[in-house]
Amino acid sequence: MGKYFFIFLVTLLLISQSFKIILAGEDCEKISDLDNRLSCYEKQKAELNNSKSEFTKKLNDILGQKNKVNSQISSLSTQLNVTVSQINEIDKTLKDISKEIEEIEKNLNFRKDSLSTKVNVKNSILKSYYSMGNTNSVEVILGSSSISDLTLGFQATEKMNSQMLDTIKILSSEITDFEKDKVESEKAKKELEDSYQKFLSLKNNLNSQKSSYSKVLGDLTNKQEDVEDKLDNINESIKKLSEKQQAIIRAKSSEGETGSIGEYEQPDYSLPTPPFKPAFALMSYGAFTHYNGMSQYGAKGRAEAGQSYKDILKFYYQVGVKDVSGFPSTISVKGVGTLDYQKYLYGIAEMPSDWPIEALKAQAIAARSYAYKASKPICITESCQVYNAKKATNVPAKWKQAVDETKGQVLDNPKTSQYSSTTGGYSNITGWDIKGGAWPGSAYEKIAGSPWFYKAWYTQGYSTSSSTCGRNTPWLSEKEMVDLLNAWVVWRKGSSSDKERISPSMNNCFGGNPFSTDAMAEKAEGFGEKYTSISSVDSSISNNGQTTSVTFNTNKGKITIEGSVFKTVVNLRAPGYVSLKSRLFDIEMKN
Repeated sequence: MGKYFFIFLVTLLLISQSFKIILAGEDCEKISDLDNRLSCYEKQKAELNNSKSEFTKKLNDILGQKNKVNSQISSLSTQLNVTVSQINEIDKTLKDISKEIEEIEKNLNFRKDSLSTKVNVKNSILKSYYSMGNTNSVEVILGSSSISDLTLGFQATEKMNSQMLDTIKILSSEITDFEKDKVESEKAKKELEDSYQKFLSLKNNLNSQKSSYSKVLGDLTNKQEDVEDKLDNINESIKKLSEKQQAIIRAKSSEGETGSIGEYEQPDYSLPTPPFKPAFALMSYGAFTHYNGMSQYGAKGRAEAGQSYKDILKFYYQVGVKDVSGFPSTISVKGVGTLDYQKYLYGIAEMPSDWPIEALKAQAIAARSYAYKASKPICITESCQVYNAKKATNVPAKWKQAVDETKGQVLDNPKTSQYSSTTGGYSNITGWDIKGGAWPGSAYEKIAGSPWFYKAWYTQGYSTSSSTCGRNTPWLSEKEMVDLLNAWVVWRKGSSSDKERISPSMNNCFGGNPFSTDAMAEKAEGFGEKYTSISSVDSSISNNGQTTSVTFNTNKGKITIEGSVFKTVVNLRAPGYVSLKSRLFDIEMKN
C-alpha cells in the first residue's frame, strides 16, 4: 500500500502541475481572427481532455484499490464476528467448568473432612485395641495387608465397627474420584484458558488490521475526492472552451443575431447563375434570427392578407394586447439620455414606414413592449432595437399614425417580446408560419418578398457590401463540396490536432494552418473514406423547423450526415465566408 500511495501522489502532483500549465497556457482571447482563436480553443480542449483521461485512469485506480480494501475490511469483520463468538463461547464454557471445579472442590473438602473424622474414630478404636494388648500399633497400622485384615481384627475383638470401615472405604473411593475429576477439569480449564488467550490475541490482531485498512480506506477516499475535484475543474474548463468555440461558430453562422429590417428594405435577392457545373449552393431559410416572437416580413405578409395588428400579434406571441394605465412618460436611452416615450418610439427604425399600417401598428406595440420590459438604459442598436434620432425629429406620417393610435398598448404578458426580420417560415412559439398550402411556397415571409427567406450567403455580414474574401459567387464547385465531405470525415475520426486544421483553406482571410484541399483528401483517405465526386444531394427537414440530415450520392455510395453536424463543418471549412446562417437549410445542385 505504501508504495502505491507514493507512486499515486507523485503522479497526482505531476498531473496537477500539467493541469495548471494548461490553464495558464496560450491566451486565446487575444487572438483576433475567429478561426485561429477557434483552433487555439481546440488545442486547449485537446490538452484538457488528455489530462482528463489521466485523471480518470487515476480515479479508476483509486476506486479499484478502495474495492480491494473494502473487501479486506469486510473479510476481517466476518473473522472478527466469528472470533468474538468463539471467545464468548469459550468464556461461557470456562465459567461452567469453574463452577464444576468449585463444586468438585466443595464435595472433595466435605468428603475429606468426613473421612478425617472417620479415620480419627478408627484410630481411637485401634488405640483402645492396642491398649488391651492384643497387638502393637505398628502391626495394626503397617502390618495389615488390607482393610479386610483390619476388619477381621476388629471382628475378632468385637470392638471394630464394621459399618465404619465400609464408610471409610466408600469415602476413600469418592475422594479418589473427585481428585481425578478435579485434575481433569483443571486440565480442561487450562486448555480453554490457553485457547481463550489465543483468540483474544487473534481478535486484537484482526482489530489492528481492520483499523489499518480503515485508515488506508480514509486516505483513498481523500485522494478520490481530490481527483474528482480536479476532474470537475477540467470538465468545467472544457465546457467553457466549448462555449467559446460555439460562440465563434455562431459568429460565422450568425446564429442568435436579430438582424431586423431597419428603416430601409434589403434589395431583392435571387440566386445567380452558376459560373461552373456541377455547382452547389448552401441555401439558408431565414438569417440573423432567434426564431422568437414576430417575424417582420411575416407581419407584412399577414397585413397584406387583411389581418389586423391584433391578429398578427396574437399569432406570433400567442397573447392579446392590453392598455397600461400610468404608462411611463419617459425612457432612458443609452448614449442619448432621457427621452419622451412617444418621441423614442417615433425614432424606432425597425420597419420601413411605407409598409401596411397594420404591420406598422404590430411593430409599434412590439417595440413598445420590448422597451417597457427592457432594463434601462436601453441601447439604440440591433442588440436591443434600432433608434434613429433623425427619424424621431422628422417622423414619417404612417409610422407616427401607428405609434399614436396604439399609445399605451403593450403585449399582455408574453413569453417574449422579441422580433426579427425573417425566420425562414418557422417560429419557436407558433411553428410554421404559412398562409394555407404548404411550406415553403405559402410561407408569409416568402409571399411578402423577404430577400432573406431563402438565400445563399458568402459575405462576412448581412450587408451586401461586406467582405467576400475575394469570392464573387456563393456557388461551390464539386471539388469544394467534396472537400467539405472529407472535412466531415476528419471531424469525426481525426485527432484534436487534425480538427484544429479544419478551417477555410483561404488562410489569407482567416490565418491559421488549414489543410489544403489535397491534404484534407489524403487525411480522409487514411480513414478509409476519401470522397472525390457527388452525383446528387437531398435534405430532410423535420416538423420542428430544422434540417435533420443531408444525404449525398458519392463515389463511395450513399452517405447521410446529421444536419447540425453538417452545418458545423460547413461553417468551419467552407471557403471564404460561405456559410449556413440558419438551422433550417437546403442544398441546391446544378449539373
